[in-house]
Amino acid sequence: MTNPTNANKTRHYEGNPQKNSPALGATLAYLGINGLLALLHGSQGCSSFIRLQLSRHYKEPIPLNSTALLEDSVIFGGWEHLKKGIEVAADKYKPQIIGVMSTGLTETYGDDMVSALSSLRSERPDLKELPIVLSSTPDYMGSMQEGYQRTVEALLTTLAGPSSKTLEPSGSKFNSTFNDVSVPSIALLPGCHLTPGDVDELKEIVMEFGFSPITIPDLSISLDGHAELEAAPVVQGGTLLEDFQRLSKCKACLSFGLSMETSGEILKRTHEIPHHNFPSITGLAASDEFVLTLAKLSSKPIPEKLLRQRSRLLDTLADYHDQLGSLKTAIALEMDLLYSLASCLVEVGAEISVALAASRAGIHKLSLPIPIEVGDLETLEERGGRSRLIIANSNGRQAAGVLKLPHLRAGLPVFDWVGYPQKCWIGYSGTQQFLFDTLNSLS
Repeated sequence: MTNPTNANKTRHYEGNPQKNSPALGATLAYLGINGLLALLHGSQGCSSFIRLQLSRHYKEPIPLNSTALLEDSVIFGGWEHLKKGIEVAADKYKPQIIGVMSTGLTETYGDDMVSALSSLRSERPDLKELPIVLSSTPDYMGSMQEGYQRTVEALLTTLAGPSSKTLEPSGSKFNSTFNDVSVPSIALLPGCHLTPGDVDELKEIVMEFGFSPITIPDLSISLDGHAELEAAPVVQGGTLLEDFQRLSKCKACLSFGLSMETSGEILKRTHEIPHHNFPSITGLAASDEFVLTLAKLSSKPIPEKLLRQRSRLLDTLADYHDQLGSLKTAIALEMDLLYSLASCLVEVGAEISVALAASRAGIHKLSLPIPIEVGDLETLEERGGRSRLIIANSNGRQAAGVLKLPHLRAGLPVFDWVGYPQKCWIGYSGTQQFLFDTLNSLS
């Protein structure tokens, strides 16, 4: 076991990092857009590692291409490689959209993706109408959450702007929304901390109030574990391209996770629609705020189904308050998920002993009874010994093993438990399931 005398010593290295690369977060955002080809501007090894992480987590093939930079192209610049990569992707695979993300390799050199795209379109006028999204996601600007956030912002800025070309229906077999224009729409911007199962539940709750959800990105269709006959180079399922053009008609925009607040403000400024941000929708109070907002927007009473779910959650709190109220927990996760789960546990009387975020994003805006710190899984091992439970991704199993503590898997990657992408921990029903999973982890 780690020597307790070393627990408070300052380390100048990350011994067991918990964060993923921003480019992985960007890939995750792109994987929620139907017909999109994701292109990593970097080395082949970078894209291979991202595919490995995501395929282990989702148990699905991950369509991700690369400009495949080598030593000489990095030294002399990857500008031409990027142009060639976009050109080959467009000609060979015929995607509806191309989503490009940068890496620390190309950003450190200073490759200008905007000018490269402009040059390509002047050389290839036939590509001028192809939507191409550029997202800056160097490895040194944060973690997965920041890469996902920047990419959603790039998607909205590029595809949902007031000057965007009106798009014809794609005819996709995947329908992310209702197409009945008589049904009022609401834009949903789920953060990367929400699983496909969470996003599915999110849409179900919104539809209970009579709204048609436009979800960007929509992992509940593309990464929900459905059977495909063969792998494809482009994303199959997710938000349709024409859905971006319907955003201006939405009654409101709801964003989930503090990291998605800026994306919601982009839609508010661009289309003058109300925006509501929910840092969490896990827990009784957080779920109440979400449901009451929908009731106000729809001018409808709360559906009986949701009232019944709330009643079940209240009964669970009454039945297990003695066990939850004495629970001391150490958590290490991306910031939005950390806050969602920790605030829910605090609400039921549990004590958070350690709260370690993967990056500094939102660390001064979200508060818990203890300070939220940036730390790795070695810090979790050093400081989690007095807890009764560890909540972290699968890589936290090493710390849990050393400390001989139960370990509830959450976040990304989760590769040693089955079914995590379909798990739902939001809303009344999801909150109840999270509390059940927490208590069952202790046995």
